[in-house]
Amino acid sequence: MPKSARSTPSALLALLVALSGCSATGSPGLPGSAAGASSLALGSLGAVSAQAYTCPAAQTSSGSLNCAALALGDRKFSTTAPRAGYVYSCIALSGSPVVSSAPWLDAAAGTWDALTKDVVEGSVTWAGSFAAKVGASTTTVSGNELPLSYAPTGTFPISKSDPAYAYDHNPNHIASHTLDASLPSTPAEAKKPSCLAPGTIGVALNGVAIYDGFDAAGYDAVAREIQDGCHGHPDSSDTYHYHGWLQACVPDAGSATQNSSLLGYALDGYGIYGPWYGGKVLTTADLDECHGTTSPVLWNGKIVTIYHYVSTYDFPYTLGCYRGTPVHLKA
Repeated sequence: MPKSARSTPSALLALLVALSGCSATGSPGLPGSAAGASSLALGSLGAVSAQAYTCPAAQTSSGSLNCAALALGDRKFSTTAPRAGYVYSCIALSGSPVVSSAPWLDAAAGTWDALTKDVVEGSVTWAGSFAAKVGASTTTVSGNELPLSYAPTGTFPISKSDPAYAYDHNPNHIASHTLDASLPSTPAEAKKPSCLAPGTIGVALNGVAIYDGFDAAGYDAVAREIQDGCHGHPDSSDTYHYHGWLQACVPDAGSATQNSSLLGYALDGYGIYGPWYGGKVLTTADLDECHGTTSPVLWNGKIVTIYHYVSTYDFPYTLGCYRGTPVHLKA
């Protein structure tokens, strides 16, 4: 059941865990330092009642980040092998997108404008719970798959009075589900990458399930589906989830002077970090076919050079495939 916002032990735990971040010699300092701590405030998170998304003024490896003209990821999937900038899908996807045309979509240019895209109205807080217990060999993640209270959702089902209803009638509710998974604390690369199955591919540190970057038909879900200010919405199983932009509502220490934090875990145990690194925002062009990279990060309390995924502003947003061996979630 939804409830008014309050400080919870789970929320504080998630905030502390989220302070784990990237660092490398000669690059911006570690999250959790005085500078990093002062830049990370829950109040700086985007309010889901706002009717517009925002992007940082940032440089990428190819120029300024332009969230007004992001490349659409429509139908960028492979069922045979991983491919950079694509999702390696376990199934062939077919059908029509939820939103086929809208003012923020430029089909001719193959781009979409995140700054003018409609956002679901409302600001509903939930009694979310989440814990990540790191052991010698496994990290146990558990919770009820409702967002922690600092990350409210929009109002679902979408109200007929909401302007977003003109594009997406999403009739689904948000309900709790049991999350209980044991991930490897020291994940290892598999002999070859594996595909992403529909549904949960990871969990954010605010307790929300992470799906891949597609809708059910294989179109860019972040660009086309109408979501709330956290880029979240519920599906037909009433599971509230994110398709991307985890940094919108998961505390991230990242900035032009501070490398990003750990934002969540993929089901193969590897971490998903925010996009800031070395004073720039990483994009898909900087990452491999699974949407990850290997560099020094703060992992389980230590600086470790390890593979990790990156939550970017461009498609496929979080994962393109699993670099390690994914676990199966308990029913």
